Amino acid sequence: MTRMTRRLGLLTLIIGAGLSANTSLQAGQVVDPADDLRTFDPNDPSSYAGPPNPGLDVLSANVILDLSQNTLTFTSTMAGPISGLRDPNTGANVGSFSWGINHGFGNLNFSAINLPNILFDAVLALNPDGTGSYRGTPVPAGAVTASGNTLTAVLPISFLAAPPPPENAQGPLLPVTEWSFNLWPRSLIRTDGTPLVFGNAQIADFAPDANDFLAQAAPEPASVVTLGLGLAMLAGYGWRRRRQAA
Repeated sequence: MTRMTRRLGLLTLIIGAGLSANTSLQAGQVVDPADDLRTFDPNDPSSYAGPPNPGLDVLSANVILDLSQNTLTFTSTMAGPISGLRDPNTGANVGSFSWGINHGFGNLNFSAINLPNILFDAVLALNPDGTGSYRGTPVPAGAVTASGNTLTAVLPISFLAAPPPPENAQGPLLPVTEWSFNLWPRSLIRTDGTPLVFGNAQIADFAPDANDFLAQAAPEPASVVTLGLGLAMLAGYGWRRRRQAA
């Protein structure tokens, strides 16, 4: 084995270690089609009965798991501004964002509207005014922010702990790296502006449309450093070869 081959082999191992640390964790950004709000059917009380507000139309959604900070970051970008989900006269929320979380129990789904693979055992509710709740507990102040068409919430993993196992649990409690998610925005008003009672008729969209997704892992600091060292070695080796050739 030549000296150059040994160096390249070592470099491959170093870079590979950095990449595998990232790719071994599941990435989960969701891209959702525009203008795909659920349609209203007067004969179906579970069909969407709210207005076609672009602030309820998901374009992308992601959950980022940061084990170094012990946080989960929920972010969604909509087809319209988040501010469009607040009444311009009263400031009241006329829409909200429900994040279904499956900690492994998966005892709830949307079989009633032909979406049996969207599983959850708890719901995180976020509002355009920066408030929210999880299993009846308000989210920490300042955790939810709206900017243009994007709503973001950064929450401690401990705050999103699993509920007690239900009698009809579909599986065991999973580690946080295997929790799954789905986003479904809700309209709190009908097309005529009157209140819309809680239920499936509030749900404007799903992201993803028919199943859950897993969190994207934030790069571990050690992985970033390792990958950076590998790239630096590659650059240095190329510079020395060019000097020798010259």
